[in-house]
Amino acid sequence: MSSIREKLTNMFSKVMAGTVTREEGTMLINHLAKEDQAGTVMELTYLIDNPPPGVFPKTVLHTIALARNKAFYSIMLAALEHKNEDVSILAAQELARLKTSDAKYVLTKHLTSEVYHVRKASALALVKGFEDGVEILKKHIETHPEPFFRSTSAQALLLSGKKGIAALIGILSSGDEGAVKSASEVLSGAGDLLTGEDIPKILGALMLAGDNNDSRLIIELLKVVASLKGRARGFEGFVLAFADYPSEPVRLEAQNTLKVIRPAPDSFTSDLTD
Repeated sequence: MSSIREKLTNMFSKVMAGTVTREEGTMLINHLAKEDQAGTVMELTYLIDNPPPGVFPKTVLHTIALARNKAFYSIMLAALEHKNEDVSILAAQELARLKTSDAKYVLTKHLTSEVYHVRKASALALVKGFEDGVEILKKHIETHPEPFFRSTSAQALLLSGKKGIAALIGILSSGDEGAVKSASEVLSGAGDLLTGEDIPKILGALMLAGDNNDSRLIIELLKVVASLKGRARGFEGFVLAFADYPSEPVRLEAQNTLKVIRPAPDSFTSDLTD
């Protein structure tokens, strides 16, 4: 074992034992980096993948992050793709904290990672760490051809709060089938997060899909309307517009949506099916 690794191993073990604080650990890390930067980076990278007994990979990376040393930037880049989700999340958060164009570029690039937790960590870091993060994810949803990549970004927008939800609702009127489907899927499962101000925009997107005779988008948007439940009461006319639509799947979805937002008498429901 190298002298650097031995010192680091001993320090991390003491951190876990509570005899040394992580802040005190950063002093050792920075001191070692000053004496041998390349060697320290190499050993820290090794210890993230092979932590000492009883030490978590996240503990190693968190201590590195607290050092606030630019010499360890490459470690954060590598940790973003780590197999341990906690490590990946922390690395993404630390990159976002830097607020540099390079960090933004790296996180944006990883929106197309083959690993789900890496995409998720990168997407959340972008929306929480950069002013244009929401717009970056919105653009990604509107332009990427693969649904599972779009879905991760859509989920991150939903979790990011009001601005993210507004971006998702904006996508509903984009007319792009893939983008609208990805936005609708996450919104239809989060009706409680939608507000009264959102309802006219959602219905506007539904009417636009109707004008374009896009059956698949109409169905997806009707599901979003259904997620509003009783709060969509009073807007039944927008749904009734599709009760006699030429496409049977659309008619059935319209009927199901009406049942959710305003349970109808049997006679009224049967009239719709005639």
